Amino acid sequence: MAAPSAFEVVVPGSIWVTERPVWFGGVRLRSRTTVVRLSGDALWVHSPCTPTDDVCAALDAVGEVRWIVVPNRFHHLQTPATAARYPNALVVGPRSAQSRNPRVRLAMGTDDPAYIRSTPELASIQLRGVPFLDETVFFHPASGSLIAADLLMSACARDHWTWRAAARIWGRYEKVRTPPDVRMHARANAAVADSIAQMRALPLQRILVAHADPITDRPAQQLAEAWDFAIPSHLRQPGATL
Repeated sequence: MAAPSAFEVVVPGSIWVTERPVWFGGVRLRSRTTVVRLSGDALWVHSPCTPTDDVCAALDAVGEVRWIVVPNRFHHLQTPATAARYPNALVVGPRSAQSRNPRVRLAMGTDDPAYIRSTPELASIQLRGVPFLDETVFFHPASGSLIAADLLMSACARDHWTWRAAARIWGRYEKVRTPPDVRMHARANAAVADSIAQMRALPLQRILVAHADPITDRPAQQLAEAWDFAIPSHLRQPGATL
C-alpha cells in the first residue's frame, strides 16, 4: 500500500509517521505522530497532530481511526480536536493527561483489559518509576518497532537552529538521550530499571519517538545508554539482573 501523502512510510502498509513543528521551552522541535494499521483496517493514532483536511484524508485512505493514543501526561494537545473529528474512535491514555487538559475525554487506560484485548498487535509497557512523565510505550512485534513519545530525544541537522543550539548545550546533538526535563525529574530506582530492562530485552529493530529521527542504529544499546543514570547502583553489581 502506498504511503498516505501527508505521511512518511516507516513499515510499508503498517506504520506511518508525520511531523509538525512545535515550540517548547523557547526552541522549535519536530514532533511526530505515529499511525499503526491494525487488523480490520483499524488505525491506531499515537500522539495525534492537528487533524487538518490533508491529514484526515490521508488517514481515511488507509483505514478507520479507532484508537487515539495519549502516550503521557504532556502529549495531549491535539487529542480533543482529533476526537471531535473521529467521534467513533476511543481515546486511551493516563489520567494525568486528563487532569492537565480537561478537554481530554479518556475512554480507558492503556492497561485496561478491553484495550489490550482489542489491540493484540501491540504490547503496552509502562515506564514505571518516572511519575513526572507517566508514559506508556508500545511494542509492535511484527516490525520490531518500539513506539514512544518522550522516552528518548535527539537533534540533528534537520532540526531548527534553536533546537540544534540548545541540543549542543544539553549534550543531545546527534546523541540519543532522555529529554532534559525528564532527566531533571527522574531519579534512579528499581521500577524504572525494570521497565528499561523489559524494553531492552525486546527484539528491537527501531525506536520511534516524538522528537528525534527513527532510532535504528543499535536501538537497545542506545536506549540503555540514555537511561543509564536511572539504574540503581546495586543493580550494576556483577550478576545483578538489569
